[in-house]
Amino acid sequence: MHCESYLLDSQALALMAHQDEDGNRSKIVTLHGTYTSQKSPVELLNLACVRSHTTKLIQKQAACEILKFKHKPPFLLSDGVGVFPTSSSKHATCCWIFNHFFTTREIGKKKTELTFPTGIKVTVPASLHIILQQSGRLHTLLSHYAQTKKELYFEQYLFNSERMNR
Repeated sequence: MHCESYLLDSQALALMAHQDEDGNRSKIVTLHGTYTSQKSPVELLNLACVRSHTTKLIQKQAACEILKFKHKPPFLLSDGVGVFPTSSSKHATCCWIFNHFFTTREIGKKKTELTFPTGIKVTVPASLHIILQQSGRLHTLLSHYAQTKKELYFEQYLFNSERMNR
């Protein structure tokens, strides 16, 4: 595949670190299958952001500014596609969960199973509390983005109406 970062779209469910004998470093779980990549999760996320003419760092900084916190911020990859980390991206166990509905089941103190509506299950090394907290933060960010988009559309509509009435 030319660039696996193209899999990080509205069909993506999770992105995880993954080590295998073929040299793969990431596992990408999507609605249409599971894929591996020789790029790290952070490299793939950055490439996905670049497709939208931004970077992971800029998107994280924007999320920190909007949400008013600095640790493990969720961020947007593109229009309507957001992702949250289960831990610091510096940790090898960090998983990235995309903005899809899922149910949760606590497996252990620091292990949670996510089940997506399609029946796909992903087990992540994070507590149920962290998953729910991070998911809430992502949805707050997505809601803020949607509201801002509506306001900009409305302002543009008013501006164009005024201009036509001149």
